[in-house]
Amino acid sequence: MSNFDSVMMKKVFLGMVSTLMILGLSTTSCDNTPGPGTAEVKVYNKDGVAQKSILVKMFCTEPECVVQREGLTNDLGVYVEAFDLPVVLRVRAVRYDTTVTLTGLPPNQVRKESVDSVCGEGFIQVENDEVASETLTILSCN
Repeated sequence: MSNFDSVMMKKVFLGMVSTLMILGLSTTSCDNTPGPGTAEVKVYNKDGVAQKSILVKMFCTEPECVVQREGLTNDLGVYVEAFDLPVVLRVRAVRYDTTVTLTGLPPNQVRKESVDSVCGEGFIQVENDEVASETLTILSCN
């Protein structure tokens, strides 16, 4: 095989490899569409114990903003929500504990209901393609 043939074969081979690489990159181009952002709210009591079934509300404080979501924390004390656009939200976690006591004997029995509440507040900033986490400690509401 002559030197000319060897150089020609290398050029053809490099040309084919380059063409394949360009085709491969063009067919697997990046999708720059951002994915949704995730807000993760963790709720604990003052002793650091995760609190389940706490009502979590997330809402805007800016004028003309209509974002409002709410739900309950799971068994691990976590509430998760996805947002399509970046947003800053106020977060409020509340649980109402109702206690019913009966005093006296029927028919003169008196029923007394007392409601005790625990709550916590904060802010969360959600960005696209990211998980934003906020930890709230719930204490007695005044």
